[in-house]
Amino acid sequence: MMGLSRRQFTLGALATGASYSALVQHCSAQAAAAAATRNLPRTHAGKTVKVIWGNTPAYVGSAEVAKEFTAASGINVEFSALPTAERYQKMVLDTTTNTNSFDVYLVAYQWKEQVAPFVIDHTNMDKEVAGIPPMNWDDYAPRALAAYSKVGDKLATVPINGDTSFTVWNKEAYQKAGLDPEQGPATWKQLVENGAKLKQGDQFGYNMPAGKTIQTCCVWITLFHSFGGQYFDQAGKPLLDSKASVEAFRYMKEQLAPISPPGNLTWDFPEMIASVSSAQAAQGYMWAGGVGSLYDPSKSKIAKGVGYAPTPETVLLGGWGLSVGSKSRNLDAAKLFLGWFTSPEIVKQTALLSLSPVRRSALLDPDTNKKFPFFPTVLKAMEGNVATYAPIKDAEQVNIQIYDEANAVCSGTKTPEQGAAALQERVTTLLKRRGYIQ
Repeated sequence: MMGLSRRQFTLGALATGASYSALVQHCSAQAAAAAATRNLPRTHAGKTVKVIWGNTPAYVGSAEVAKEFTAASGINVEFSALPTAERYQKMVLDTTTNTNSFDVYLVAYQWKEQVAPFVIDHTNMDKEVAGIPPMNWDDYAPRALAAYSKVGDKLATVPINGDTSFTVWNKEAYQKAGLDPEQGPATWKQLVENGAKLKQGDQFGYNMPAGKTIQTCCVWITLFHSFGGQYFDQAGKPLLDSKASVEAFRYMKEQLAPISPPGNLTWDFPEMIASVSSAQAAQGYMWAGGVGSLYDPSKSKIAKGVGYAPTPETVLLGGWGLSVGSKSRNLDAAKLFLGWFTSPEIVKQTALLSLSPVRRSALLDPDTNKKFPFFPTVLKAMEGNVATYAPIKDAEQVNIQIYDEANAVCSGTKTPEQGAAALQERVTTLLKRRGYIQ
């Protein structure tokens, strides 16, 4: 790799601040030497696999690593790097119109129900195509694998990028407030009590978003499930005017809002992370994927004292998987690529590039833990009490309706009871219109 040997460029050097491009080179060299790569057959050399892909640095870097797959197998891989909304549109149009111009789709887990009829069952890929390493499904936390991939008895995706909701805190602020800097809140009640102690002067006790944004929805979902909520009854009818729903709205308005900064009625993720990294909020709702940036002293005032733990009582999962289209024109080549890319050896390398893994082996690996010390906590979260987005094809629409009503309650234009009643009515109308219920 450009004259740079693995011996010359160790992970220890990377941990002290080497450039991201050099890290990509290192991970590519490791991938080239992996047994998963050395054992690739050239049976499908000359084929091209087209992949809908992400456009963040972790995805771009991982695509560079995938060049080692091409070098070993002779299969060209074309990545279409797209923002989230375009990924969704491309996936839907490609599958539902029978165009099949892509072989592999990058699928947010809330889309899995929608894509499942158009993709293969990935369960036995390693038995179907020679050269695919053992899939080792036991290497995934069962609840996480079910949430990310399962649709009935089918594994509709293979997880490649996992995320979990975290609580983060400023250890220095905790200590000054008389709180244990090594112990985060175990319950939402304790989080609010801590927040009240932390709120003083220009410092706030939490970073709650209340905008018409997905992060507002995420906070509500986490609270809703923590309070025992369920989206639907056994007949599929919504339960969104339940006591748990009202309490989730009330908690945002009456407990979290008073300890959060003003102006949060337009907040989404950038404002949430800025509030914590600038030390404006001494506690916050965060995604595991965002914790790493809090350790960067060039971007974070709390880099030397970051506390983190799974969100109290319930963890919300976020994440992505890859799916091979059942009508792919290069089906076996696409399976071979996906099996290679999601093998334990390659997942370790993409994890070092910040593509947050779902495999236990990568989350507990000493090298990944040196770079991302919170990875074992991610695994703990995945193995705990997990919540997901609504398990229907129209989960995105439900999310929009949730954050609309949460914003209305937090702004004071609706009471918690009115917000829950409106959400129930809107989701019921949606489900009837889409044919889920009569």
